[in-house]
Amino acid sequence: MTPGDSRFVRRVHDIRHLVSGEWSWDVLVTLHRGPMQYTSLLDSIRAQDSDTGWPGRKHRWLQDSPLNRTLRRLEQGELITRHREINFPYHATYELSPAARELLAAMAPLATWAETHTDLVHRARQRRHAEDGTNR
Repeated sequence: MTPGDSRFVRRVHDIRHLVSGEWSWDVLVTLHRGPMQYTSLLDSIRAQDSDTGWPGRKHRWLQDSPLNRTLRRLEQGELITRHREINFPYHATYELSPAARELLAAMAPLATWAETHTDLVHRARQRRHAEDGTNR
């Protein structure tokens, strides 16, 4: 499949919808380290610098409700799996699915592209802030 192929744009949209959400990438990248219980996952994401510099992120501090929605969406998309202990105290452990591991590996060249073109990304971010009327 190539960018000129009509299926290409459909598959790009499929990926975008599978990982849509404000915190999806944060969760996927954090779970790349290995399975984590909910509280550890929340704490790990909070410990990271989640300010992307782009306008639109509503919160820079992840709350329980957005994390729950993100986990549910990623689980429905079969990108993460949830294992819940059957005995009290109940703990849920989350981990990446094999498909999510492949997705992260496929994203590495895109992250490298963004690193190579930081000047372009910076200018685009500044224009977006100007359009939104935010200062950064």
